[in-house]
Amino acid sequence: MIDQIDNGIQIAVLVICVTAAIFKAAKYRSRTWTLLAFFYGSWLLGDIYWTVCLLFYGKTPEISVVSDLSWYASYIFLYLLLRHTSPPEELAVRKILPFLGPVFVLGMALFFMRLGAILNNLIYAGLMGLLLYALIRRLTERRNRCLPALILVFCLLEYALWTASCFWNDTIHLHPYYWFDFLLTVSMPFFLPATRKAVAA
Repeated sequence: MIDQIDNGIQIAVLVICVTAAIFKAAKYRSRTWTLLAFFYGSWLLGDIYWTVCLLFYGKTPEISVVSDLSWYASYIFLYLLLRHTSPPEELAVRKILPFLGPVFVLGMALFFMRLGAILNNLIYAGLMGLLLYALIRRLTERRNRCLPALILVFCLLEYALWTASCFWNDTIHLHPYYWFDFLLTVSMPFFLPATRKAVAA
């Protein structure tokens, strides 16, 4: 039951967010807002499929690749949003620090692969590694840090809930997975003002 409530709240928040992003994209004919709308929409589709399976079958989907494909796409759109809002001179900068992102992702992927599907974890690791590399590179610059900082929080919350799900116990309603997923849901609307600030910069 708590799965359905958790997913239902996230879907409601995402519906509001994707509607706002689509409105901004149409109003300003902006590629930036369109990418944000695609990010929200992809995540929403994955959540809807997952929730429908819980409602009608009472369990997580046996063919989770449908949701996974939607979530893969959302990371790609988030990466494109970050690149699109990065000034050209920042994209040209090469530093050592951003490589910490892929190193962290690789370590986590090796941990997750002991417990789950290898291919799925490799795909997530590739997408997350690329995203973390790009956003840490942006954070090393001195301007326009709002959006990359928010994406970093979002990624860390993802890793927190994935890690928590590896240590499942009987007290489901108190499980940290739901705390982190709730925080992830709370972070979603903040992409709207962060994107507005990135566009105005």
